[in-house]
Amino acid sequence: MSEAKKIDQADLGKLSLTELMARLDEIVAWFNGPDVNLDEATKKFDEGAELAAVIKKKLAEADNKVNQIKLKLDEIEGE
Repeated sequence: MSEAKKIDQADLGKLSLTELMARLDEIVAWFNGPDVNLDEATKKFDEGAELAAVIKKKLAEADNKVNQIKLKLDEIEGE
């Protein structure tokens, strides 16, 4: 498998949850592989932490949207 390039911080917010999760999965798989070295592991850990933070933010935004939709549906049903 070819190694994916690190995603620029500015581009993280533009990616979909699916794309972010795929990159995070690649990083996790790398840690489970035979070629782990400390220097690269530190870089990948930092990137993974950045990805996890963006994923957490996007999931919170999605949760908020779902809650807003539920409130609107409750209002419609209450009419």
